[in-house]
Amino acid sequence: MSNELESKNVSRLFFKFAVPSIVGMLIVSIQMMVDGIFIANTQGASGLAAINLSMPIILFTNSIALMIAAGGGVYCSIALGKGKFKRANEIMSFTLQIFVVFLGSISLLGFLFINGIIGILGATEILAPLVKAYLLTMLVLNIPYNIPIFTEGFIKIAGKPNLVFLSCMICLTGNVLMDYLFIIKLDMGVFGAALATSIANGTAGVVLMWNYFKNRSRLNIVKPNGSRILLGKILYNGSSEMLTMVSSALATFIFNYILIRRIGEIGVSALTIVFYVNTVVNICLFGLSQALQPIVSYNLGARRTEQIYKVMKTAFFTGGSIGFFFFFVMKFNSGPIIRVFSKDNVDLMALTGRALSFVVFQYLFSFVNVITSSFLTAVEKPMESAAVAMCRSLICVAGLLFILPIFLGEKGLWLALPLGELLCMTVSVPLLIVSYKKIKIRITKNLV
Repeated sequence: MSNELESKNVSRLFFKFAVPSIVGMLIVSIQMMVDGIFIANTQGASGLAAINLSMPIILFTNSIALMIAAGGGVYCSIALGKGKFKRANEIMSFTLQIFVVFLGSISLLGFLFINGIIGILGATEILAPLVKAYLLTMLVLNIPYNIPIFTEGFIKIAGKPNLVFLSCMICLTGNVLMDYLFIIKLDMGVFGAALATSIANGTAGVVLMWNYFKNRSRLNIVKPNGSRILLGKILYNGSSEMLTMVSSALATFIFNYILIRRIGEIGVSALTIVFYVNTVVNICLFGLSQALQPIVSYNLGARRTEQIYKVMKTAFFTGGSIGFFFFFVMKFNSGPIIRVFSKDNVDLMALTGRALSFVVFQYLFSFVNVITSSFLTAVEKPMESAAVAMCRSLICVAGLLFILPIFLGEKGLWLALPLGELLCMTVSVPLLIVSYKKIKIRITKNLV
């Protein structure tokens, strides 16, 4: 079987990996927005607020899944780059094993301590039952909900990125049909939304998982062969991906905490709509980073610095184009999108419109930080990647959330996101330059 990662034309290879990934992840974002549309039009602002209050915990579970899948994926890609195919299979299988154990443990803990978790999230007396119905379902079905993170990541490493599109189409189709059944026909509310999402994701994951049991695949499920050392390396190298999501979770928690006290339930509902829009942009950028990682890791293992430079140049140009496109679309034509979620709630429409008019400026900067963080993970620089992730999602944004509203009021809340991205670039850009120079030195001295 030919190895696509050996391609000399890395720009073409990047788009071959990135386009299915972006399209697939856009389908995932549409899937999330469909949930929001169904909930907004049946449960109103309270339903949207309940979902957003649940997001810090859901993002935390995503972060654990990403940490394991990304960390294992890097070492699997490097093994393939060195021609160690058996070892690559063993690493993938070991990664799957710890994926199931870690997420299963989270499901158990979430089930046991759900009431305490809801209290920490700050749900009001009105929102608490809705949060519990949604969040408990997502936690119990944690493994099927997150399994596409594993299957889609490794299917690209196996050289079959187009199958990601299949997985995402299964997710979207299944989720829309089950949302209609559970929410509209059976009137199951937010519980139905969580159930539909988890079942759809699990089905897509099972379909892709079947590929790993076929001998013609470059990667196959075999008997796991790992160790505590390998486990530590996987968790360490994937920690930046985890911290990216954990930082987002904490930032969301802080945002919710401040909004529910300054503006009330409608503020959290407006933030939910803003986050739905942001998710589309961020998922496109994450699709680029997912395409970038196996190519960079493989060429690091193969000691090809020129190929790494070319693919990074392509990634930044593409990410910038995506950012500018969404900036202009949402800056000047956000009204129709807001109306889909607001169900003729004039106050919610007005608040969300004001919020987006400031938030969209982050799209001009965020691609630099997302791509840089992904690159640092791919070249085994997890702490540097974690520093970017922490600055981007938590340190800069959280600090600004507490400071800016004092001087700018409500406007300061929404400006925290773009200004946080801009401040983060003062960390990410120097780290990118230094890390790339160190890679060239390591390869020159035969240290890779």
